Amino acid sequence: MWLTYGTAGTVLFPVIYLIEGATRPDYNALQQAISALSLGPDGWIQQVNFALCGVSVLWLAFVWRQVLRDGVCATLYPIIRGIEGVGLVAIAIFSQDPGYGYPPGAPAGAGPSTLGGTLHLSFTILVVQAMCLGLLVIAWRFWKTPHLRGWAAFSLACGLLPMVFMPFFVLAQNNPHSAFAGYAGLFERLATNADTIWGTVLLIPFWAGKRLMRP
Repeated sequence: MWLTYGTAGTVLFPVIYLIEGATRPDYNALQQAISALSLGPDGWIQQVNFALCGVSVLWLAFVWRQVLRDGVCATLYPIIRGIEGVGLVAIAIFSQDPGYGYPPGAPAGAGPSTLGGTLHLSFTILVVQAMCLGLLVIAWRFWKTPHLRGWAAFSLACGLLPMVFMPFFVLAQNNPHSAFAGYAGLFERLATNADTIWGTVLLIPFWAGKRLMRP
């Protein structure tokens, strides 16, 4: 139940930004970053969404410490998830700078940098790296138990997903002449849901009563 509560908070995150992206005037979800929703009159909705997701991840860090108890990665994995949660809360506090055509009137490319925007970018990088590292670490935990190596492969694939799509996001956002121009938002959304997908799928065997984290 504790894992379900925390995971539900992370699932709510993409649900909210998908609804916001579909209903926000002048916002193109295929092209714009998720963080751009923090700008404008209704930007507080996405800021709250970031904060709620961060609190959910912090809660999951605590729960995973209880689940893993001891053995490989029992301390390291919760610490990494905790860093990820803190980073998401920081992203909620510091919004990105206007740019890439949003909000209306913003420069077509990267706009002038501010301290808040720089902090937002720094914490975003931290969150993505923590997400990848956490999934690779938990994959190692699964790999140490022979009959769970299928879950290790799944965790590894989820951990590599952001590494594949984030470079395309950066390329699409900063190179208007590339073949990927206009799809930066899509690539970012594909990259940043790895944790949510992993956590949701993992709930299935837990609810089925399987003791995944025990030899």
